[in-house]
Amino acid sequence: METRPQLTLAEQYSATLDWWRDAGVDCLFEDDVQNLLANEHESANKNAAAQAPESDVKVAPEPVIPEIDLPKDMPAFRGWWMDPETPLPSGHSPRIAPRGEIGAQLMLLVPMPEVDDRERLLAGPQGKMLDNIAIALGIDVGRAYFASAIPGNMTLPDWGGLLSEGAGAALQRHIELAKPQRVILFGSKLPAMLGHDPAAPPESFTEIANIPALTTFAPDRLLDHPRQRARLWHRLLQWTA
Repeated sequence: METRPQLTLAEQYSATLDWWRDAGVDCLFEDDVQNLLANEHESANKNAAAQAPESDVKVAPEPVIPEIDLPKDMPAFRGWWMDPETPLPSGHSPRIAPRGEIGAQLMLLVPMPEVDDRERLLAGPQGKMLDNIAIALGIDVGRAYFASAIPGNMTLPDWGGLLSEGAGAALQRHIELAKPQRVILFGSKLPAMLGHDPAAPPESFTEIANIPALTTFAPDRLLDHPRQRARLWHRLLQWTA
């Protein structure tokens, strides 16, 4: 019978590490990744960093759009919105003003203007679709309020960065000043901008600033997906019943 030499516990452990190293695995995957091959000095440095006093922890910078500095009435807000010096970015596109009257029956809020908008917000196919939604709900287009979360069309906006810079507070202020009776938010990023849990289903977002709200897909997605438009219509019927 073949006999094998007895290995010490240390030798068994070393052999196990060598086996995993040859297999190309050098980390233990738990909730936190651990480097199995790190030496004691590296581990000590990491532990010391983890136990650093709170005073050494980096604090998030102040937003470039402090809530306290936001305009407190609609004329001032519109002027601030159109000012090129305003921190809200517009990319290389012109700034487009919201349109509609304070206290409108319905506010239709989109992420940004259409790519070809120049003087009028939502002047293209997206705007036509939103007009039709308002009309189907029995609301005259002239009695609706159309707005965007940022003043200009941008390619792949950094919504997380915009939120940290204070764009969410500006969006909230805009809704509060517009005082609509209802709000429809077009775009999955908008509820998160207003403090809603991004992991929660859209149906759970039901109000903002004590105003009934409904959220759905962005206009470009709705235009490309008839089934999503049909689903939105059924939700609108339930929402306004």
